[in-house]
Amino acid sequence: MKVIVDTSIWIEYLKNNHEIAPGLDEGLLAGNIFMVGSVVSELLQGVKTENDYQALSSTIDGVPFINAEFADWQLAGKLSFKMKKKGVTIAITDCVIAAIAINNGAAVYTLDQDFQSIPDVPLYNNFGTQ
Repeated sequence: MKVIVDTSIWIEYLKNNHEIAPGLDEGLLAGNIFMVGSVVSELLQGVKTENDYQALSSTIDGVPFINAEFADWQLAGKLSFKMKKKGVTIAITDCVIAAIAINNGAAVYTLDQDFQSIPDVPLYNNFGTQ
């Protein structure tokens, strides 16, 4: 199964969180982990030094990547529109991640509670379990 790992999980992974790191390592080795554009940008914006930037950029470059297609952008807009009609505002980056997951048969691994509000997004609370 494809799993798109959100920024919140990558941050914990990079801190060597012992609850997250082993499962994510296993998923990376199995080829189940995928990266998307907004997560790349969020991770890279958070580094402190040029050396950290280069090291992180090189590391995440090895993670399989799913491009956002036109249909993903359309679905992200639709998800955001539907949520706003319900009085819930979700960051558009999260809506894009959700749309990519839905359109690619992937689950989202995240600590961000906002994803629970987005309909039809398969979520992982722990790697390997839905």
